[in-house]
Amino acid sequence: MTTTVRLLALSAGLSTPSSTRMLTDQLTRESAAALGRDGSEVEVEVRTIELREYAHDITDALLTRFPGERLAMVVEQIRAADAVIAVTPIFNVGASGLFKMFFDALDVELWARKPVLLGATAGTARHSLAIDYAIRPLFGYLRSEVVPTAVFAASSDFGADTEGQADEQPLTARVRRAAAELATMLRSGLGEAAAAADEAEDQPGQERAPRGSSLDAEFSDFVPMGTLLGRD
Repeated sequence: MTTTVRLLALSAGLSTPSSTRMLTDQLTRESAAALGRDGSEVEVEVRTIELREYAHDITDALLTRFPGERLAMVVEQIRAADAVIAVTPIFNVGASGLFKMFFDALDVELWARKPVLLGATAGTARHSLAIDYAIRPLFGYLRSEVVPTAVFAASSDFGADTEGQADEQPLTARVRRAAAELATMLRSGLGEAAAAADEAEDQPGQERAPRGSSLDAEFSDFVPMGTLLGRD
């Protein structure tokens, strides 16, 4: 039986062509290959969206709090995707404004439990930590299931630098590692299992457990001071 996996890639590059799109294409290509590497019958559908083409739609959605027709189609593609590959250039030690605006304009619940592979590009490797301190926390807030390995690529990784500033581990190796991790997440049914759990909680008669931080469990036995003093 053939299984269909839908991969949606979001590229926030601002030029055409762009190194961001180049990295996006590498990640989608290797992810598709990794999904079929174990010999299983998998049909991978890949769609790539250039966010620059929706810049005006994103701005309008931020101002009106309502996605227009074009952006609504993107929302449905995200909803239907089994996993998302999100790649942004790094500007001023963070994701591009276009990238951040896109996520600000859409419903937070759209990203809950969605497997996401992160990628980023910049001129030099000095910006590589931006993924962990500026981009990964965003997807933590959105409650996405983020692939452990995020892929950063500097200009040197694409051969635009001759001073030996590329990462010691070749870009191809890093891309393959991240793609393999995404494939493992999808094979385990992580996104499907999480969605099923959410759906079960939403059934009539089922009380939905509160979504909080890990601190909630730590303080689950908290007793109000009023009760301790016999005032309740």
